[in-house]
Amino acid sequence: MGLIRMGPPQKLIEKLAHSFEIQNFVETGTYHGGTALWATSIFENVLTIESSSELHRQLINKHGHTPKLELIFGDSREKLEEITHSVKTPTVFWLDAHWSGGETSGATDQCPLLEELEIIQSFSSDTYLLIDDARLFLSPPQPPHDVDQWPSISQIIGILRAHSPNDYIVVIEDCIISVPAHAKPLLVSYCQAVNQEAWEAYSAKLKTSNFMKGARRLGSSFIRNINRAQSNS
Repeated sequence: MGLIRMGPPQKLIEKLAHSFEIQNFVETGTYHGGTALWATSIFENVLTIESSSELHRQLINKHGHTPKLELIFGDSREKLEEITHSVKTPTVFWLDAHWSGGETSGATDQCPLLEELEIIQSFSSDTYLLIDDARLFLSPPQPPHDVDQWPSISQIIGILRAHSPNDYIVVIEDCIISVPAHAKPLLVSYCQAVNQEAWEAYSAKLKTSNFMKGARRLGSSFIRNINRAQSNS
């Protein structure tokens, strides 16, 4: 799966946007708006959907006049249906509307992901798709999540493959990512860099750990020799 990170892989999204002149960013699950606000620095049009009336109210009060940002209240499935019919150019979709306790809504309808994917597959332009919290689909999510309401990774891949068999799909940094075939080289390069950095960090940590273990053994041996010498004197 790669590393777990909080939020979207910003460097990857920036590279996709600049390399393929993507002007639209669509998010499900606005929460406090951090991702959407960041996206306005990259994209011309940012549309973000929040199903919690209280969170949406707070967002409108704080960020309702932010340029390039459209704050949408409602069910992600209904609003995605509207968006995919009105937006006609390449778009990055960041799907994060699944329930996560706390302030988020959806305790009885925890994961609309499969329906979201079915809707997005009808989108008429290039789709760059990122799904947050990959770990919750690779294996059953932790309590109090209702496992029966969450799809498996095989179900997700099945939908993606059925509609876009040539798209390139990876799981990295706690995200499931699907891009058109022409974006594969960019995504491959990004994944290799992330994995190389992780491997080098692990190797450095391992070397440090082995050095410390050796130093402790050497120190222990030195102390034993001193104690032995003192007892024999």
